[in-house]
Amino acid sequence: MPVPINDAAFEYLLARAGLALSDAEKAELKTVCDGIAAMADRVRKPRGRMAEPALTYGFAEADLPEEDRR
Repeated sequence: MPVPINDAAFEYLLARAGLALSDAEKAELKTVCDGIAAMADRVRKPRGRMAEPALTYGFAEADLPEEDRR
């Protein structure tokens, strides 16, 4: 699990992103920073191709119903 972000690093990242947030918005965003860092840590681990969803589907003409074949 990543180390929680400190106030100086948090302020730096906000400034670098060009965000001008109210104190309430900063407090709300900071509550989710640890969860976002943990998610990013999980996503950056090597995975096999079977971990990815199919984004395209390849159908042969034989897979189509008879009335849809050309």
